[in-house]
Amino acid sequence: MKLRNLLLAALILSLVGFLAGCGEDSTSPSDDDLLTIADEFGGYTPTDEQAAFGDPVLLDDMDADKIYDDELLASPAVDSIIDESIAGAYALRIVWGSLRYDSTITEITDWSGSLTVSRGAEIVRRTIRFEDGQDYILDRTDRTLIEWVSLTTVHFDGIFVNIYIPPVVTDDSAMIAEEPVTVTFETGPLMVSFSTDQLPALDTVFYLEDSVNAVAFHGFKVEPMGCPNGFLDGRWGTDTTGLGVFNGRWIASNGMLAGYIHGEWGQDSAGANYFVGKYIDINGQFEGLLKGTYRWMPFGNMNGLQNGRVPCHGGGKFYGHFYDAERNPIGVLKGRFRLPKDNTDGDMGYFFGRWKKFCSSVATVNDGMEEQ
Repeated sequence: MKLRNLLLAALILSLVGFLAGCGEDSTSPSDDDLLTIADEFGGYTPTDEQAAFGDPVLLDDMDADKIYDDELLASPAVDSIIDESIAGAYALRIVWGSLRYDSTITEITDWSGSLTVSRGAEIVRRTIRFEDGQDYILDRTDRTLIEWVSLTTVHFDGIFVNIYIPPVVTDDSAMIAEEPVTVTFETGPLMVSFSTDQLPALDTVFYLEDSVNAVAFHGFKVEPMGCPNGFLDGRWGTDTTGLGVFNGRWIASNGMLAGYIHGEWGQDSAGANYFVGKYIDINGQFEGLLKGTYRWMPFGNMNGLQNGRVPCHGGGKFYGHFYDAERNPIGVLKGRFRLPKDNTDGDMGYFFGRWKKFCSSVATVNDGMEEQ
């Protein structure tokens, strides 16, 4: 909730406390605290909101990702691999096409292709923005191969998968395989491979030479006792007044929509880059306040070549934390953003990223969530 609505919120909170017939709820910030928090977080406060902040575009995105019932889950062999892969399980989210919605695109791009793992098994958990009757997963018979038909124009498609790499059994004992295991994404516009060592910290976007299409890859290692984590996606640009804004989705590590984020970005009075915002669950209940910084990155990946020059419209990286109602940092978020090509007020680009909540668990691998 922004500062302009703060007095009304404070009045409602006071009335609720009065009607409850008891003293002030120690878990709710006082009016003075709300003013202090609003000042620190650009007007955002730890209060509930309408679902999806009342944003019809975000509400339309609620069903963008659909659960996929992978037939290989019925295979005893695959079930055994999943059970054996406690130390070698990964989450991978891939989207391809126009990463920002662009109604002017009329040319169809054929992204039909495959995702292959050199050993183990992969399971499709969700499809992302697939259009019924046009985009679909092909029947699966090989646990190391996922194939699809996908055509894009104005926006993107994608998949969310789990990859399972079981240990290699030797004569002496079972141990995690030392030989490289690769994951290969292959389509007409782009082919690229990653080792499983790269998946825990995977956060990269490959831009194509047509300056319209791109492919975004984000991954995590699945650790049963690990800290909660997941993914972010949404829109990053300016409103009709020229104010820097962003809004999007907070996605759990299993690919399920967990909530929404809304915020602002720009420069403070000292010229430092900043962003502030708020995270709510799917029902509008407060989950966290956001605060961090960003930096411009005029270079990126083009057709798989690191540091190839991107057809120029500005983009960069963001890094920050999310905080509870008492302003305690409870997690970290980071990712990449890009402005629209013409950067017209009211036009939006996109952002993709990852989040991780702090906990007592110690990660077994580098997940890339430190500040860079």
